[in-house]
Amino acid sequence: MTDKAKQIDKIFSIVSALIPNNSLITVSEWAEMNRYLDSKASGRVGLFEFENAPYCREIADRFSKNDPTQEVAIMKGVQLGLTTSVIENSIGYSMDYDPCPMMFVFPNKDQAEEYKKIKIDGLVDNSGLRNKITAETDNRNTRRTGDTSSLLEFKGGFLKFVSANNPKELRSTHIKRLSLDELDGYPDKIKDEGDPIQIAVSRTDAYSELGRKICYNSTPALKHNSKIYACYLKGDQRKFFVPCPICGEMQELVFYQPDGGLYGDDKALAKDKIKTKPYGVMFDSEKCKEGDYSSVRYRCKHCGGEFKEHHKRSIENKGEWRPTAISKVPFYVSYHISALYSLTRPWWRIVQRFVEAGKNPEKLQVFYNLDLGLPFEERTGGVEYQQVHRLKDDRMPPNTVPKEALFMTCAADVQRNRIECEIKAYGDRFRCWGIDHRVFYGNPQDIYDPCWQQFRAIKDEIFTDGRTVNAQLVDSGDGETQSAVYDFCETFGEGIILPLKGVRVTERTKEKIKIADLKDYTNISLVEIYVDLYKNILARYFAQEEPQDGAYYPDGWHTFANSYTDEYFRQLTTEQRTKITTPGGNIKIQWVKHGRNEAFDLNVYNLAAADLFIRNISLYVLGLDHPDPRYVFEYLKAIRGLN
Repeated sequence: MTDKAKQIDKIFSIVSALIPNNSLITVSEWAEMNRYLDSKASGRVGLFEFENAPYCREIADRFSKNDPTQEVAIMKGVQLGLTTSVIENSIGYSMDYDPCPMMFVFPNKDQAEEYKKIKIDGLVDNSGLRNKITAETDNRNTRRTGDTSSLLEFKGGFLKFVSANNPKELRSTHIKRLSLDELDGYPDKIKDEGDPIQIAVSRTDAYSELGRKICYNSTPALKHNSKIYACYLKGDQRKFFVPCPICGEMQELVFYQPDGGLYGDDKALAKDKIKTKPYGVMFDSEKCKEGDYSSVRYRCKHCGGEFKEHHKRSIENKGEWRPTAISKVPFYVSYHISALYSLTRPWWRIVQRFVEAGKNPEKLQVFYNLDLGLPFEERTGGVEYQQVHRLKDDRMPPNTVPKEALFMTCAADVQRNRIECEIKAYGDRFRCWGIDHRVFYGNPQDIYDPCWQQFRAIKDEIFTDGRTVNAQLVDSGDGETQSAVYDFCETFGEGIILPLKGVRVTERTKEKIKIADLKDYTNISLVEIYVDLYKNILARYFAQEEPQDGAYYPDGWHTFANSYTDEYFRQLTTEQRTKITTPGGNIKIQWVKHGRNEAFDLNVYNLAAADLFIRNISLYVLGLDHPDPRYVFEYLKAIRGLN
């Protein structure tokens, strides 16, 4: 911004401060007078009204010119309309009443451009703002329109759409209004540039005394490194309180709380002679597991009365935000709200997600993050020796494939003087049998060494009932054996034996497996796998309780042949999930090894090979748009006559 522009903006701010507050329009007033929602912006087409999301009104008005608040943190669940009601309305308001430099930051460039095209262009067109869009330039011959895929220009300001991965864009100019969307999807650090949030926020320093506005908005992810949770804790941690339709007492809507109700003993629940006072969203878990959600209701914390969801709209229109802490930063407020308040997401849907998650930590995280709007706390720990040693079946000889098996995999871990490999068989729902663990000594740097030829022979080996291995993966690592692995796979792999590499993709992406091209190699691709996520899955599989009384084995149940050694099982336990502090001061939970771990790695690689096989069958045999294990298992069972 030029010095002249700064002076004009400062003069405007001083003049505005002299105008009585009640003569300045608020964001919510602007939205209800000017905004029209089309089908791209909302499921409810028509004039905008806060009655559909009354909890948004106060938050939106924090971005009004006459409100002293400078920073707002919103930690939320899904389907609450906060982006539409708060961020978009504040953008339209600013373009109309407070034109200034603005920036909207997204986790990546594609999201930024898509949001601008679908949401913001509709906001401009449907709110009478299109005539304000113009390129500010002294060049009369310019072809600039003021509207591109990443920039809107208007008299007195602009709105940039940028990626949190691009430090150049984040540092480009001074900003008065800044929106940071889905913070927990941002990288912790951009190369050597630092924290993208801090980089973006520093762009507002020039306006710190001139009414700057910063919005931190996101669903949370993992508690130990959630960016939005950290922002929320800085503020006054507001909750939305609504009146009970029975007793009128104000309270936050919460999911089932097993005890702590304030009502009398006459409404307490008794089980095994112990009385409890639960409150929140209540349900009969057994009926819900059978698909009957008619038991879902809400129990008041104060009177113990129960009511159904049709009261939600009326009580929310009488609700109010209440701070639950003292802000650590001046002019900083923070809000938390769960999907329990959403008028488009019924309570039974939230209960369904919880019931279906069971004890699965990945599914529970989705429930906590998206439905409760809360960060999920990962537990540290690892695999216990007794947990895995009990899975050894003394009645199962090596190299014997059970009739229930649907396909076979083999994975190899290449060391300096040997190739360690393991052969697995997989059945329905990832039921897994350890067929054999083999070690081939030699010189793995020479692809013609006998150790490589022994590993290659597994591809053509015939097992029980004529079975053969369907997919083989070899860890390429990043050391002195990498080139040998690539050369071997291209020379002898025949498209069945492929190299793999373990990577740490972002925890939010949850992309377990990805196929990448290899420079200088034409006949093979590199299989990249999210190692820690696979280890989390295996740790859960190994910790499951054995079914009793003829019940079905749980998903991913493992059995190992009687030839597996105690050393093999010990190697399954040498890694622990540990909290570590990065050089930048962030806390991460990672698997850290404390000894030889080849056995654990082989289980990871085999599970990745199983996913690769399922992917290929899904896409190239069944013609599906994406990998679907259920369809593949049903297809393979039909082929083997196991349905």
